[in-house]
Amino acid sequence: MAKTVKDHLREALALMLKPLVRLMIAQGITHAEFSETTKEVYVETALRHFEDDGRVNKSRIAILTGLTRKEVKNVIDRTLEEAQQDKTYSRPERVLTGWFSDPKYTGPYGIPLELPYEAPQPDNPSFVKLVRQYSGDMAPRQMLNELIVSGSVVEVEGRYKAVRRIYKFSALSPQFIKRLGEVGYRVFSTAAKNIDKQMEGSGYFDRMVFADEGCTQEVIDEFDQYIKIRGQELLEEIDVWFSSRDEPDDPGKEKKDTGLYMVHYVETAEEKLSLRDILLERGVELDS
Repeated sequence: MAKTVKDHLREALALMLKPLVRLMIAQGITHAEFSETTKEVYVETALRHFEDDGRVNKSRIAILTGLTRKEVKNVIDRTLEEAQQDKTYSRPERVLTGWFSDPKYTGPYGIPLELPYEAPQPDNPSFVKLVRQYSGDMAPRQMLNELIVSGSVVEVEGRYKAVRRIYKFSALSPQFIKRLGEVGYRVFSTAAKNIDKQMEGSGYFDRMVFADEGCTQEVIDEFDQYIKIRGQELLEEIDVWFSSRDEPDDPGKEKKDTGLYMVHYVETAEEKLSLRDILLERGVELDS
């Protein structure tokens, strides 16, 4: 069956999300948190671009977005009230919360017990039991490795000790995170506008140059140094161009932000494999 435009858009969306989801998982953003964010964006976009009568029609928004009317109401209420959202804990955070608060896994004064990986007696607490209670179907060994790598848990003479209640992800600068959102918005905004343009030639500048056969790491490093110099020269030239066209403030004229974004990308074919490709590569077949 021939693919529809929607099919192609979903494939493009999956490709765009790969690096972002990798970053979100590394920083502890759960699917539930991501899902709530996308609900808010769907409601906002429906109101901004597809509702022109000046009022909020929850039923209409539900039809446009595919959300239920209740979900639309929850998003709107949460936004208006600016209430503190209940935090959706990641699995490592849930395990640590249980370890520090559940009487079965704490000793005197609420200090977390040092747990064996598996208990010799069925009724005794163990790390495996803790994970099964607070993290569902996640493999206990994998969870243990995550907690040790993060520095939340240490091994002491064959037992495991929780030393930090918060599961620490690698810190990212708020400025870098904000920049990520701005860069992504600008790139996708232009790309989407150009795809959706009504007549040929009406889109904004969107060009790409790349090595047809790929490059070795040595050539990539060489190009990185080359483009840092030449790219900076071009950006400075454009900056001068803008400066030469400074306009006096005119309250009667609308002004919009504009500019040019340049990025040197490096990717491998493996990074762009689909979930189906990875499953087949690892020998996972459809259950009969």
